[in-house]
Amino acid sequence: KKDIFGILGLSGAGKSTLVRCICGLEKIDDGEIIFEGKKIKEPDPNISMVFQNFALFPWLNVYKNVSFGIDNNLKMSKNEINDRVKNLIKMIGLEGNEKSYPREISGGMKQRVALIRTLATRPDILLLDEAFSALDYQTRLSVTNDVYKIIKQEGKTAIMVTHDIPESISMSDKI
Repeated sequence: KKDIFGILGLSGAGKSTLVRCICGLEKIDDGEIIFEGKKIKEPDPNISMVFQNFALFPWLNVYKNVSFGIDNNLKMSKNEINDRVKNLIKMIGLEGNEKSYPREISGGMKQRVALIRTLATRPDILLLDEAFSALDYQTRLSVTNDVYKIIKQEGKTAIMVTHDIPESISMSDKI
């Protein structure tokens, strides 16, 4: 069973540093990271991260932002890529926005695009680094609910870093 793990802590406690080490963005000084009995080698293409600032390419529309990782990481035909991207966009309720650019969509929509762009590459582990902190409260509630459903539907292991206790309780299987 794949779980969502919540990592709680105050600002400066090292939560983001931990997930940056897991995905290979920071070098580990000592020790090792093991997932399902295997040592994670840095960086690992089976680990993807969703950042709090969305990290979308402003010059690419929604469709191309989502397909970007697939084009570069998976061996799929153009038809398979097209089907995967269209299904993910439909899954998050952004049909009709495929040609919109990041500047033309809301913060909640941007976060959904960032999530499915990450999921599009079919990672084993999804890292969420304060992924919802830039959203207003109402949008945050809606997006976290959608993200939870998508992670469970896709059967992913996720590690969610947050300092928000209610968010962690509502999304995490283990904290």
